[in-house]
Amino acid sequence: MAQEDRTPRGGSDGRRAHRGQSATNLRTFLLAALALCALLVAGCGAAAGPTTGTVVIGVTSELLAGADIDLLRVVLRAGGDVVHEDALAKKNGQLFFPREFFFSDLEDGTAVEISLEAFGADDAERPLLTRTASTRVIGGRTLLLQVRLERECVVAPGAATCPAPQTCVAGGCSAADVDPRQLDPYSTSWNAGAEPDLCKPAAGAEPVVIVGEGQADYFPLDDLDEVQVEAGPQGGYHIFVAIRLKNLRRSGSLTVVHGVVPELGYAIEPLEVIFTLDPDEGGFCKLAGLRFRLDGERKIEELLGKVVEVEVTVSDPDGDAGTGRRAVTLSQTIL
Repeated sequence: MAQEDRTPRGGSDGRRAHRGQSATNLRTFLLAALALCALLVAGCGAAAGPTTGTVVIGVTSELLAGADIDLLRVVLRAGGDVVHEDALAKKNGQLFFPREFFFSDLEDGTAVEISLEAFGADDAERPLLTRTASTRVIGGRTLLLQVRLERECVVAPGAATCPAPQTCVAGGCSAADVDPRQLDPYSTSWNAGAEPDLCKPAAGAEPVVIVGEGQADYFPLDDLDEVQVEAGPQGGYHIFVAIRLKNLRRSGSLTVVHGVVPELGYAIEPLEVIFTLDPDEGGFCKLAGLRFRLDGERKIEELLGKVVEVEVTVSDPDGDAGTGRRAVTLSQTIL
């Protein structure tokens, strides 16, 4: 009797087909896995672009600090919110030009704006000039937005100014917003091409201060020269100190006058002022009319005819300072 064949029909061909299909599926899976790995590696290896940037506002002025402008109000806004407010006054040495204001490390596309109001000495409520400027941050860049206070934009206190969002530029009303793509990269030397300071033409040069006398002008003195003692209009007695100097800022410099009477061991109360310097010959500037009061703890009768060692120090907004000294003899009489 013949043995029954129990092998299923087509069994060998089915196994071969199954193995082929499995191999195809494996190849597809491996290719997909490799593609995914490549994408992941590429994504991890690529550096993300910078998302923050900085805008520097560089402010210059045709108006002189202390002469034309006595106070400057500044408001900085980022993304519509006030981030800084200040009132820069001549009397405390904060008002000088050029000046920089920073919007640092803000998100790409953030709108930034500066508002400036300049006031004269006669009216601290109504500005004689207003100026606004705005732009936007570009991630990965530090941009310079220059703003200039111009004489053509000065108005009578209380007079109409340009309607928002316009601002005064070169005597006319213009858009306050500036496309950031038109701005230059910021550099610390951005104002190098501006008109030089008459009293500090060479940065880094050694400051010089020479002590003299004079109410309306500077007059030179030698040590132990006699200076006239005068009675003050509101009491007290004084001499008029004047100085001649160079390599210190014309505006925003602090002048401090000290005096000692060695014979009496008497230190005179110091005088501190911030005045704009006047140009003089030979690259020098000058400052006269420093009313230096002598009496205080000592009566003027004790001081007449005595020697006073006068020391004057001038410090400018850049951090540079110079000192001059002169020993003078007080007059025996009072004018």
